[in-house]
Amino acid sequence: MNDFRKSGTIMVVDDKPSNLKLLGKMLKEKGHQIRIFPKGELAVKSAMADPPDLILLDINMPEIDGYEVCRRLKENQSTRDLPVIFISAFTATEDKIKAFRLGGVDFITKPFQVEEVHARVEIHLALKYIKAALEEKNKVLEQALNDLQAAQQQLILSEKMAALGVLVAGIAHEINNPVNFIKTSVVGLQNDMQDLEELIQAYETCAETCPLPIRLEQIVKIKKKIDYHLLMKEMPEMVRNVLEGIRRTEEIIGSLRTYSRLDKVETEKTDLHELIEAALVILKNRHKKQIRILKHYAPLPSISAHPGKLIQVLINILSNAIDAVQKKKEPEHAVISIETTEQLRNKTNYVLIQISDNGPGIPKDILNNIFDPFFTTKAVGEGVGLGLAISFGIMQEHQGTIEVHSNPDEGTTFSLLLPVNQEVI
Repeated sequence: MNDFRKSGTIMVVDDKPSNLKLLGKMLKEKGHQIRIFPKGELAVKSAMADPPDLILLDINMPEIDGYEVCRRLKENQSTRDLPVIFISAFTATEDKIKAFRLGGVDFITKPFQVEEVHARVEIHLALKYIKAALEEKNKVLEQALNDLQAAQQQLILSEKMAALGVLVAGIAHEINNPVNFIKTSVVGLQNDMQDLEELIQAYETCAETCPLPIRLEQIVKIKKKIDYHLLMKEMPEMVRNVLEGIRRTEEIIGSLRTYSRLDKVETEKTDLHELIEAALVILKNRHKKQIRILKHYAPLPSISAHPGKLIQVLINILSNAIDAVQKKKEPEHAVISIETTEQLRNKTNYVLIQISDNGPGIPKDILNNIFDPFFTTKAVGEGVGLGLAISFGIMQEHQGTIEVHSNPDEGTTFSLLLPVNQEVI
């Protein structure tokens, strides 16, 4: 209590001049600023114009009594939080209950004792200052929390953009393949269309003026020249190639669109298998040549989630698995296994995604540190150690968690657990 002020501005309201004089004198001796009022109406107007720190209020007064004064003060926005201590000769329990129900914080019975008045005034002034200090601290903490959340969001975005930068070259290559596929087919279709135009033009030229034998001879000659039968066979194939190239491009773009939805505030029903496939598409250029991806998908319910954030977790875990298996002496034996299932833990139903690699494993002495921010075993420039820390935070945001199991020379398994029924933060 000694850390808070014990003095303040006190309003004393009593219709008895002797009480006003006595209370005013004893409170001034304790260093308080005193404002005295013999009528309730004047006290209400003064309190609303310039609120004091505390009010000592007599109940039995003419015109408007202490109860009415308190009621009016509590109805006003600027005075509703003022601590009001009732002072009265009334001793009946119902009088005290009424005083408290109207918003009074304490009740002193007349004739009052000086020490009692000082003690109660000191306590309620201290409580007022404690409350004000707590409210100020809460504002500071709330601002700090907002700043922390903004910084966390920026950190997640920065890590995501850094990861995306690493993936850009591979994604560009993946998009370039179907684009070249489409381009080659379109050029072929263009050449075939020119040949068909020559055939159609010859037909139209001879259609009305040439005798039938000459017309047929001209058409047969041009069909042979343009290799008509081969042309009619390859045109549908080239159309299918174009459509396949478009499909592949749309698949990549769709995966990137899911990955880019980090700032989406609302959650939505999410198919985890679709997120896994989208992550694999984004990482395809890193795993398609030498790494076997084994998938064992069990039927899973859709869950409410932030898809853009969860796919970031999957990309982080899969990227680490790819890095791990690329360290094998025999890279042709590199395997990453992805398994999904449902699991009941502590009476809660979870969906479980396990991503396992047959890389060198994580040393026991660093296994407990891998989720620490900025902890990394990668060379300078290859990573800043935020991927797993951010992934862990995203999983907690979804009321889930990440578990890791690893043995040297046997590989590593990351288990992602997400509750089926969850409230995402």
